[in-house]
Amino acid sequence: MAEDDDPVVDEVDVFLAKGLAENLYLFQYPLRPAGIIHDPSKVQAARFKPRHQKVELEVGIDTQSRQYAWSKGEQIALNVDGKGQEASHFGSGVMDKQVLTSTTVPNPASYYAVGMVRDGELHLTPVHGTVQMKPSYTYLDKADMRMKEAAAAADAGESSQDEEEDNPRAVTVRFARPETDETKARRMASYQYLEQQLADEQWVGCTVHGAKGPYAEKERQLLYCRATDFDASHLTRPPKEYLSMLLPEASEDNSEKPAMPSNVLSLSQLKNLSLGDQVKALMTNAKMMSFSQLLALLTSGVDPTAVLRTVQQVAMLVQGNWVVKSDILYPKDTCSPHSGTPAELVCRGRDYVMWRFTQFRFIVRKEVTSIIKLPHEDVKEIFEQLAVVRVNKGWEFLLPHDQDFVDRYPDVVQRQQMLWDAKYSQLSKLLKLAKGDTPKKGKESSHPGQEKETVIVSGQERVKVARQRARSRSQQNDPTSTSAQHSATLTNPAAAKTESADQGEPMDISSGVDNHLGNGELALPVGASSALAADNSGSKPSDELRTEVVRFCGEKLRGNVVLSMSEMKRLLLLRLSQCPPGDVLGKGVSDKLLEQSMFEAGAMQIQLPWPPNSDATPDQQKIFALAHVGDKYDKIREVVLEMFNESFKLRRNVITSKVQEAIGQEPNKHDMEKVLREVCMVKGGQWYLKGTLTS
Repeated sequence: MAEDDDPVVDEVDVFLAKGLAENLYLFQYPLRPAGIIHDPSKVQAARFKPRHQKVELEVGIDTQSRQYAWSKGEQIALNVDGKGQEASHFGSGVMDKQVLTSTTVPNPASYYAVGMVRDGELHLTPVHGTVQMKPSYTYLDKADMRMKEAAAAADAGESSQDEEEDNPRAVTVRFARPETDETKARRMASYQYLEQQLADEQWVGCTVHGAKGPYAEKERQLLYCRATDFDASHLTRPPKEYLSMLLPEASEDNSEKPAMPSNVLSLSQLKNLSLGDQVKALMTNAKMMSFSQLLALLTSGVDPTAVLRTVQQVAMLVQGNWVVKSDILYPKDTCSPHSGTPAELVCRGRDYVMWRFTQFRFIVRKEVTSIIKLPHEDVKEIFEQLAVVRVNKGWEFLLPHDQDFVDRYPDVVQRQQMLWDAKYSQLSKLLKLAKGDTPKKGKESSHPGQEKETVIVSGQERVKVARQRARSRSQQNDPTSTSAQHSATLTNPAAAKTESADQGEPMDISSGVDNHLGNGELALPVGASSALAADNSGSKPSDELRTEVVRFCGEKLRGNVVLSMSEMKRLLLLRLSQCPPGDVLGKGVSDKLLEQSMFEAGAMQIQLPWPPNSDATPDQQKIFALAHVGDKYDKIREVVLEMFNESFKLRRNVITSKVQEAIGQEPNKHDMEKVLREVCMVKGGQWYLKGTLTS
């Protein structure tokens, strides 16, 4: 727009008056019709609480108006004041006044000012606060309270006529616990505490003056600036800075406020923290969450790799989800807030519960309590953090299994599994766990109330089994023992269900898993349907068994791509522990059958040149890999796997050059990264096949 179309009509000098800057309030009446104005002469009383900016006005009601219902007014006054009461709220026997109570407006009052124009000058005074006046009906609460007190007094009078002297009674004395900083912060942030602070502030009586009285005129003069001879017509600041002074940005309130409770986390405050502090604060408050939920709550654009590196410092992986570490919730040299148990013992018990959830979807609280030996309150808190109770099943882990994270970050999952193995070894010593106290992972019942099959073994059978196990161990230690002697299997405990009447307590061994790997064969878990066959058994496996083993090997190879013979045996052993009696895999799986099945499933054997000082067992040195999965990475995967036939470890630039030579073009960085993470693991700038770093 041109200047000719918008000419300057007048110039006005502006002055800032501060005579009433700390005492000027704007009153708003949102429920009052615009055409009705309160007459100041009808205000019978006024009270003010300056610290909380609370105002109360008692405004008279015109009882002679045609709209006034006299019978209703008398009834309300009778209910509130009663009959013949000395202290009355309505002095005239009828409802002749109403109380207006203020509520503070959330918008900043500093955005408003009162302007006065005099002699061509504009004088502005900032508004200190804005309040909205609404009717209050607290006098009705007084009426209800008076009626209840009268009824209680009447009941007490009737019962006291026939009541004898009270007999002595035992009184329980309880001492209040010392208030911690966390408890104090929660108390100060509660609604009850804020209401108590408001009630404790004393009312300051006020006098209402009319707008045209002498006192009002005197106060109105304070709305004008006294020093009008100061000239500030020339700007001494840049225009942008001047505009920012006129419309300042919302500044942070630095006044002292009570700390937020531990279970309340402000996302606006979270953004001001570093990545490590953000992750720690979120995990501490949520106790557990999936990796996708964690990324969604963090600042947008954060690097998932950095988050993954950070979250491992404050949390442990359980069923694909991250659970905050126990020492974060219970720091060293502290005690349980419920029972006073040292934090070290609570952490030990919580770690054991977390470990159990890495093995099972459901666990029984009674079994865990007998092992960790913590007070009831601490055990309840631990379980409520991690699980939810299911009828006839036990406690189920709170979050669903995050298979997507497990598939996307297998190296992290493997590292976390190693940490859990080390943690369990430590817990076994601290909690003095016997081998039968903690069952390994097994198949759980899918129907409520269904229990696992229990095998009862008498005392005589226990002695027999123990002797056979001792004989088996001695044969393993004797180098002259033959393969046939070593492959002798234990008596199947499933056949020993009879219990001698004079023997000790029966033993439940249905969940026990024997992880012993024999000389060329797998030992079945205790309670399985049959022993595994040895290589020299001479019996040909059935087509049904061969087909099932091939299917099993193909399933595990597609999920892991690279597996050693030792790891495949472990997975098969885990599968056997979950199989019901009579499963086809329980008929006997030899090393030869397992190796042939991996070849039939499409795997290739990597002739890895192991270093001379390697401590890997023969089964660990047999590496099988599935190069062709049926995706676009098959060619790159095949080249990478074949390179390990020539070298135990490789550098990335060497791998990239070889792949480029094989496919005739520079490989995509994303494709290379995916394949390398899928089949290898990196250490010290060198890439190794998965499962080959045994130390």
